[in-house]
Amino acid sequence: LGSVSFPCRFSRTCTMAALRPRSRLLGHGLALLACCVVLRDLSSVFVPPPGASDTQLRGEAVGAASLATASLLLPSEAWAKGGAWGPLEGKVSSLVHPFIMPLLFFTTLYTGFLGWQWRQTRLVGVELSDLRKQLPKDADPEAEPSSAVVAIKAQISELDAQRKDLVQGKFKDKHFVTSSILLGGGVFFTVYGVFNTWFRTEKLFPGPHLFAGAAIVVLWAMSAALVPFMEKGDENARNAHIALNVLNLALFAWQLPTGFEIAQKVWGAGIPWI
Repeated sequence: LGSVSFPCRFSRTCTMAALRPRSRLLGHGLALLACCVVLRDLSSVFVPPPGASDTQLRGEAVGAASLATASLLLPSEAWAKGGAWGPLEGKVSSLVHPFIMPLLFFTTLYTGFLGWQWRQTRLVGVELSDLRKQLPKDADPEAEPSSAVVAIKAQISELDAQRKDLVQGKFKDKHFVTSSILLGGGVFFTVYGVFNTWFRTEKLFPGPHLFAGAAIVVLWAMSAALVPFMEKGDENARNAHIALNVLNLALFAWQLPTGFEIAQKVWGAGIPWI
């Protein structure tokens, strides 16, 4: 008897699982039909104007009834956070922000290295220009140069070789590209994390992690806003750019442990993966 009842239960379960998507599709179709009736019958005002006919009032009543029917036919998940946002509130989506942000932290370190190397390239060029100005312009080429001139020329030769190596590194272009990726990706995935928290819990959690993340995004924007002034040679803008990014890096490093704690809670949460 048990061997006979098991296939029956299994076939009944499979049949119900196959009919469930069809019933949901039918519910959506009936809801769409009811909404069409609403659009056809509802008036553009809530209170009927004086002298409105009984036919018009009856049509509005039918429209209201159709709207109520549509609300009943829609799936129940659409009225609650559980399932309303689909994969956006699943565990995979919830772990996107914790996975990406450590990568952006190391991208910040690499971007800082590229920026420092570009700064060294520019400073070596300035130092070379200053040293060349110290060489005597009217010196006799056949006369033996003084020890000071020999030392300056040796220093120029050394710095010139160093600058050539730095120029070959193309640190300016790399710094620009990496900074653009960091700015765009950082802002996007920070906002994505905020929205994912709301999708999953329908509320936010004000605290050090949220406030530090908001401050980091603001510092990204402020440091990027200084670039036009830096390109014009404004040293104050360059120093402010460096200071803002050092503060950004410190906040980022301080924020990571709190992010790991939140990621562990999400990992252990009893929510579906997708």
